[in-house]
Amino acid sequence: MAKLILSLLFLFPLTAHIFSQSDNAVVTGSFLQYQNVNGNIVLRTVTNPAETGNYSQNIATPPVVFQNSPLNNSMVRWSFTDPIAIGDRNATSGTGLYEVTGWGLNTQRVSLYNNESNNPLWEYMTDPTTFTNNVAISDTGGVIASASHKQILAFNRTSSTPILNYNLSSLPISSAVGSAIDITNNGTFIIAGTSPSIFGDSSYILGIYKDSAQPSWKIVTGQTGAGGSGIQGIRICGNDSLAIVNTYGGFYIIRTYTGQIIYQGLINPSSNNGTQSPQAISGDGNYIATINYNGFVRVYQRSGNTYNFLWTHQEPPGIYYNWMTTVDISNNGQYLACGTLNFLSSSSYDGKVKLFRTTNSTPIWTYGGFGDEVQCVAFSKNGNVLVAASWGDLNNANNDMVVWKVSSLTNIPIFAVNAVGSSFWCSISNDGSTVTASGKKVHARTFGNGGEVYNMYIDTNDAPVGVINNNNIPYEYNLNQNYPNPFNPKTIINYQLAAGNYVRLIIYDVMGRETAVLVNQKQNAGTYEIEWDASNYPSGVYFYKLEAGDFVMSKKMVLIK
Repeated sequence: MAKLILSLLFLFPLTAHIFSQSDNAVVTGSFLQYQNVNGNIVLRTVTNPAETGNYSQNIATPPVVFQNSPLNNSMVRWSFTDPIAIGDRNATSGTGLYEVTGWGLNTQRVSLYNNESNNPLWEYMTDPTTFTNNVAISDTGGVIASASHKQILAFNRTSSTPILNYNLSSLPISSAVGSAIDITNNGTFIIAGTSPSIFGDSSYILGIYKDSAQPSWKIVTGQTGAGGSGIQGIRICGNDSLAIVNTYGGFYIIRTYTGQIIYQGLINPSSNNGTQSPQAISGDGNYIATINYNGFVRVYQRSGNTYNFLWTHQEPPGIYYNWMTTVDISNNGQYLACGTLNFLSSSSYDGKVKLFRTTNSTPIWTYGGFGDEVQCVAFSKNGNVLVAASWGDLNNANNDMVVWKVSSLTNIPIFAVNAVGSSFWCSISNDGSTVTASGKKVHARTFGNGGEVYNMYIDTNDAPVGVINNNNIPYEYNLNQNYPNPFNPKTIINYQLAAGNYVRLIIYDVMGRETAVLVNQKQNAGTYEIEWDASNYPSGVYFYKLEAGDFVMSKKMVLIK
């Protein structure tokens, strides 16, 4: 069984986006500063970026001025504010009827809710030394799982009495504390991870049935690169066959029920700047994606028991490397979304969401102006809806939670909410009609405590409307390379207009003869995408040309039948 080598000190149980204070000087990432105020803990998050050696500075993206449309029936069903605890994690059942929140910092507990009100169906108080209650929920909401300090817990929906209570102190490495966790759709099997609380110790990945007293398999992990052995993320794929599990510096693809490692790799092959976030896997495990603090997303495709690297995309750096902070792949493997933290300076920030096809490194669209880190993105299982949760700007002027209809292929939201504080996590039902988010009731970078949880209804029939979109109008005209290329028989052509113009998009054969006219009309500024079906055309080299005012650009493509 493959083992990684350990290097980093963890002073207390930590999960995605959190290191202990002592790690600050060694590792690129987020860490916490905390104080005891009248018996309650307050904290703030501090980010430690890596310098690039360049002197060019990023420019802030103007915030989006977005008004939820009266034609859109989306709404906040309910919200809840806790005076001293923080809503670190949440999970929504596939049916969208139930939601579980893990509260940390103070009055640590696991709370189960439905859509009717913010009164929990039940709550389970966890060990007061628990730092983060990581949670997961089955498709029907019938089984809830939590990694809480020294316990791996499972509950039936009807009771707060655990049906599984596995004590991590029984492991040979007794310093292990619970970190990431996920559960299969039917709720029968749990994969949980640990982080070490003593310098030099390794960590575990555990597979355990909900009604079993002992794990059915264990994997011991050590250090990869600079970031230690702690498990930062676990995601079981949609058909439950595989899971992607990661430390700061490495990742594993594991068979869910046997623990067999079929593939492993580095989060960042070019440096030690890894990630504190979960990685992404498609519903059948055919596509995976990793992200890192050098600003790269890397996409792989499965071939038997290996994964072939497909492409990478970097969020362009300035004085500091900008971070890729969150990633998800749609269940059908068609789309990938990622979020960023952009360092405008050592003390000013922005955040973006980017949507890609898994087969192409050019974003379909980019949405910016969040004002700080985008910590979570999530697709509905049907692939129709995408949600993002961010810290928001310090002045609380920008939306923290934003929802898009993926099929529209535009960056115009269908719904957005500006929370009082910062959103740390989001989750979504299979059909996209229920979105939940949780976080801190003051900004992540501000000393304080208290938390929030939101339950939202999303009108999935609605088209994007009601936007004044200052920052997402392209800054320049551009014609992107078609994809796929070569192709047979269909391909996608994407282009950007910096201003409204009369537009012509024309296909020519290798002899320069006009073959097809795809666009011949006035279009507003924005990003456009069009499909060319070449079923009735012979194999060969073709050229496509975009004409928009004074802008003219041509590119080559190849049809192979």
